This record gives sequence, C-alpha cells and structure tokens, in this order.
Amino acid sequence: MMSRYVLVIFLLITLSQLLNGQGIFRGSNLMEFQLGNLPTLNPEYQSSLYDQLNLSYRYNVFGLDARIEQYYPSFGEESDYRKISQYTFQYKSDLLDIEVGNLYTSLGRGLLLRTYEIPGSIWETRGYRVRYGFYRDLLGASVKFNYKGLELKAIRGEVLDVTLPPTIEEDLDRRPDLVEALQTSYRFNSQSVGFILMRHVVENQAGPNAERPDKYLSFFYDGVLFDKLTLYGELARQLDGEIPLTNFTESASYGGYVGFNFYLLNFGASLEYKDYHNFSLGTGMNDPPTLIKEHSYRTLNRSTHVPVLTDENGYQVELYMTLENGSMFTFNTSRSKNEISEERQPVFQEYFLEYQFYPSEQTSAKVFVDYAKDPFVNEVNRYATGGYIDLQHKKLTSTVEFEWQHIERETNVIDEFSNYYFSYTLSKASKYSISTVLELTYDPIQIFDSKQYNLYPALITTYQPNSKNKLTLFYGKRRGGPACNSGVCYDVLDFKGLELRLNTRF
Repeated sequence: MMSRYVLVIFLLITLSQLLNGQGIFRGSNLMEFQLGNLPTLNPEYQSSLYDQLNLSYRYNVFGLDARIEQYYPSFGEESDYRKISQYTFQYKSDLLDIEVGNLYTSLGRGLLLRTYEIPGSIWETRGYRVRYGFYRDLLGASVKFNYKGLELKAIRGEVLDVTLPPTIEEDLDRRPDLVEALQTSYRFNSQSVGFILMRHVVENQAGPNAERPDKYLSFFYDGVLFDKLTLYGELARQLDGEIPLTNFTESASYGGYVGFNFYLLNFGASLEYKDYHNFSLGTGMNDPPTLIKEHSYRTLNRSTHVPVLTDENGYQVELYMTLENGSMFTFNTSRSKNEISEERQPVFQEYFLEYQFYPSEQTSAKVFVDYAKDPFVNEVNRYATGGYIDLQHKKLTSTVEFEWQHIERETNVIDEFSNYYFSYTLSKASKYSISTVLELTYDPIQIFDSKQYNLYPALITTYQPNSKNKLTLFYGKRRGGPACNSGVCYDVLDFKGLELRLNTRF
C-alpha cells in the first residue's frame, strides 16, 4: 500500500514540475518477451513477458526514483505479478546527503555490507520460474555528512534476499536481515582512515537465538603512498563478549583484506590478500572482495571460482605491461585455500596470460591461455585457450571468437571432456550487429538422452535506430550455468526458443 502512495506522489510532483517547466525527468524501460523453455522441459514452447520501468526526477537538491516491474507468463497461475519494486527519495547538498527508500550502498569494501544491481539482468530459478530484475538493495534510510575531510554515514534498513521472487509478498520473508551501521572516516592529504560499527539482526527467526543482534567493528585505511603506490586495507571483526577482540582463532568471526596497486611508466601491478573466517553474514548481505579475476571470455567466466566465506584465505597478483607499439601483456594468478576440516583443505589455483596486439591498422586481436584447478567442483585440472580478432572493413567490422576448454573432473573416476565456443559477428558501430554463436560440450552433466555431446547454436541480432532505443533478438539454444558480473556470480538457466528484448530511454 505504501508503494502505491509513493507512486501517486511521484506522478503528481513530476506532472506539476513538468507543467511549470522545472526539474529534469528521465526514464528507461526494459521489456523482454520469451517464447520457449528450458531444453529439458515440456511443453517446449511457453511464452512470458517481463517489463521493468524506471522513472527518475531531479529538481535542485531533491530527487525521486521509482521502479515498476511486471511479469506475465503463460504458465503458473501464481507466477505473474505487477508491483512497484523500488522507490527512493533523495536530498543532496555539499554537506548532507539523505536517502529514504530502496538504496544501493556499501560499508567499506563490502566486508560487512554490499548492495548492488546488475543492470539489464533478468533472473529466474528452476524452483520458482519467476523472472525479475537481479539486484540486492536495502529498504530503509541513509544519511551522509561531509565537512572538511570528515565523513559520517549512518544507515538503517532491511536487505533484500535476491534468491526469493517478488511473488512472495511478506517483507520479512524477502528481507530477513536488519542492518544498523555507522561509518566514519577522515581524509587528510591523500590518506583516509576510518572505522565502521554495525548491528545485524535476523528478523522473524525462531530458536534460542531468535532476533539476537550480532555486532561488528571494522577499521580501514585508503591512501596513496610514494605517488605511484595505492593501498587499501580493512579488518572487520565480530564483537563477542566471550572472545577477546584480538583473538583470531577458529572460534572467531572476522574478515581481512589488503590491496596494493603500483604503476610506473608502461608497467603496472596489483597484489591483494584476503582472509575470511566464519564470515558469511545473514542471507549473503556482505560481499567482500573475491580476489578472483572476472573474465570476459565465455568459458572462463562460467568457471569462475566462488569464494566460501566460512573459511577462505588467499591472494591475487596481476601484472601488465604495455609496449611501444600499443600491444599489452596481462598476467594474473590467484590462489584460495579453504580449511573445511583437518582432513579436507582444498586449494583453488589459476594462472592466466593474455596478449593484446594489432597486426595491422585495420586489425586488433587478443589471445589467452589459462590453467586452473578447483577442488570445490572436483576439477583437478582445467586448461583453456582462445581469443578473438577484429577486422575493420570499409563500413563494417567482423569479429571472430574461438575458445577451447579441457577439464579433468574427478568423481568416482576421472572424466575428461572439452568445451568449445565459436562466434562470428558482423556489425556497424552504434547501428546494428548480426552474430552466429555455436557452443559444443562433451560435459557428461550437460548431456541427455544418451547423446555423446550437446550443441548450442544461436543467432543474435541487435538494431539501434538511435541512441535511446535498442532491439535485441535471440533465437536458438543458450547454455546456462554460472555467470559473473561486477564481482557477483549467479546462475543463468538454459533456454531454447526465441527471445526479444527492447531497451528504451527517454
């Protein structure tokens, strides 16, 4: 009911300001129609329509935002919905920033709290088969004060559990984590130091620890050293009266992160270290740095290691060097160790090398090699190589991509299989593109009906008549699995059929 009143107020204010020629009104809409289904389910073709409307109004120091989501499937009587999923009021000046409603915010680097949105993403799970925007926000209020290097930030609100669809009406079911926090920092020259106090309550929880608050303290430093070196470090610790603050043994709950970045002329390097122990908070409201390289290559992105915050420590090192001809080498390695028990202590390790170069004035290319082992998915060895090449024609561009991945998976025996990815794209910048995509897998988990392999052919076209409208058409078979974007990994379902998406801005 409250959201309806907010929408009415939004429309009335916006209309009055538009009539008076005041303020700035903007909006965008994402609509996606599907005709198809998961390849293994019947009936083979089902239809659904998802729509997301975003409205934004700005007038001087005031702002108002609203999001309306709708979903209409041809199946499931209780799967459709129409609702105002987000609304936010903002006041912003040089000294004070106030937000009320659905917020995106973080504490430090996310060790204690990180909310986010993956723009343009639509999520669906096998259990619910409901489609909705993929985001995790905080419903509440935030106040930020800035004065001569001093920054104070206070937040209070309930964090969304993104794994539950909007067809679940009760807020306590979708927002079980209540957070109250104060973050303060002081900046001098190029240095900043600060601390965070946070109180966390799992609402509507049964048992002896029902709604018992957990308290956390975090210290952080962010600064530039010697002009060429930047450093960020943060140490967060649960406050427990029975365990001393300096105790970092098995019984403690803590998270630590430190990252260095260095550059000199054409050379750059970054070094990061993490140590997380008993640090999975609530329904996943915290999202500390993963220290795992997020790849743009399809096969590597699908194989990204997901940190286990129950107990994980490790590092990531990345080196890059640019040559005089514009080509560049990038090397990355990461290692993560988990101590599940004294007998089981799996270690994830990855080595990645990429070379970007320009064979001619009309051609650019990248090639890579990658090796990894990930015991959490029983992959004792994983090899990959591939790359892409862009060819500039007179008015068009051709892009060819190829990837090969070979995996040795240990179950009762060692299974060896390969994955292949190939695509060709013909495009005209900012106007249209046509892509043919072909994926081939011999992975036993992905093969059904006594087949020896599984094939995923697809045709993807985009058309952009102007800067505010974009139409995308997908037809074929898409392979699902893990996908990672902006440090967030989530599962994408397989799909077979036709998908039409329209993005509009106004």
